[in-house]
Amino acid sequence: MSDGSGGSSQNEAASTVFVGSISPGVSDRWLVQLFQACGGYRSFKRVSKAFGFADFSTLRDALRVLAVLHDLELPSMGSERGKPTKKLIVRADEKTSAFLGEFEKTMVRTDADSLQDAAARARVDYVIQAMSNPNAESGDEPERYEIPSHLKDLSMSEIPVNRRKHVLSEIEKFRLGAVASDAADRKRELELERQRAAALAMRHSSPMSNSGSATPLSKMRDTPDASDHTSTAADDPEVTDERNEADRQRVEASRRARDARQAEHAYLEREQARLATWAEHTLTENASARSMEAWLNLDEDTELARESFWTDRRRWIQRRAEARRREEEADRADRDAEKAENAEAKRQADAFLAELAPMAAGHAPGAPSSAPSWRPSSGAPPLKLHVRQGEMLPGVQRRLDLEQKMRDAPDHAHVIRLVQSLPRTELWGITPAWTRVDLAHIAPTIDAGIAASFGESVPDLQEAVLDKLREHANAQDVADVLEPVLDDEAADVVDQVWRALLLPPP
Repeated sequence: MSDGSGGSSQNEAASTVFVGSISPGVSDRWLVQLFQACGGYRSFKRVSKAFGFADFSTLRDALRVLAVLHDLELPSMGSERGKPTKKLIVRADEKTSAFLGEFEKTMVRTDADSLQDAAARARVDYVIQAMSNPNAESGDEPERYEIPSHLKDLSMSEIPVNRRKHVLSEIEKFRLGAVASDAADRKRELELERQRAAALAMRHSSPMSNSGSATPLSKMRDTPDASDHTSTAADDPEVTDERNEADRQRVEASRRARDARQAEHAYLEREQARLATWAEHTLTENASARSMEAWLNLDEDTELARESFWTDRRRWIQRRAEARRREEEADRADRDAEKAENAEAKRQADAFLAELAPMAAGHAPGAPSSAPSWRPSSGAPPLKLHVRQGEMLPGVQRRLDLEQKMRDAPDHAHVIRLVQSLPRTELWGITPAWTRVDLAHIAPTIDAGIAASFGESVPDLQEAVLDKLREHANAQDVADVLEPVLDDEAADVVDQVWRALLLPPP
């Protein structure tokens, strides 16, 4: 790739641009459509939801993208439609911007460049209009149209110079609209042909086509008028379409009548079931009402006469005695079981303490003499408590060793020099104390590192790094986020961030 301003490697670096501040829900396909509308698109790498990098074939394409897409407001799409929109940020880094500036000074713009810029803006407007459509929720790319040759025969000399940009933009919109209209007409024709073929296939497969009412072949041979009429109808496509439409209408009417009968039958079944349920429920309610009414109408004397507690107290006590006896036996059984359970628990505790007695007396090998002891209330020998530290992760152990060295340092300046002198291999292997990390204190360090490498602040990239730190990611994961933007300088930024995570507050 050569653009008249250096080697291919330089051109490749200069043709990569940063694309940030992407509106919520905008997928890669729509972004690729915008890049393709500008021309010269090669590839796009999405680093996060908010930013990525796009490559273009030539330096002219990169300059066109910077001029057309920067500060372009994209609508929010998909499930995030309705969220606040953002203005697209399209720019190159500091070194690439300087290289493109030198190339732009030596570039000679022609009428063809103006035509390409106007066409790119028109195509971008068309893509933005498609993205704003509420039906474009799926994020699929819009249909691509190819401009036919008969719409490309306009000469530049026929357009006034002072209105050339506006006229070229309107012509490009007209071309896209014409091609879209032709595509819609083709779709309608194909749909009509599909419906005709379906109706014809339905006619051939219907029972009427195989019924005995069809005219026999011998009779058709003896009746030349019918044969001539049939031949004429077969040759006339309008007559065939009318016959197919009539057959389709008859089939549709038969289907609607069948569906109506089935719906009526289902309705009658549901009504009969509902009426039966209602009648049964009514009978039950009536019986309950009569029973309640009879109970409410009982007088006090009748009620007392039915209760043996009032009429024959001795007999009532005899019947109640058996139930009381069973309840008292159940209570005694529960109390006995509770006493037995407490006695067994005490016996097991005493046996356990008896087994530990030799250890408490110092007979257990390897028991440290300074271990704390505990003497149970039962008078058993004291117990010595043995505590062992569990296995610790290497990164946490390295941090504890570093913190011990920082505590032994005479002042804060020695602590800073100690952390700054750590090599990268050792630094990245230390796990920070995430519970003590204040990300608001770390954010300026991240922003300063990105600005020093990229030439300016990138809020989306800074937020991506903070998200990784909130997930307690390791240093390599943070470097993987920064590398697509900062290249080889990403590791230096990670060093600064990790030292800030390890340093105690002054």
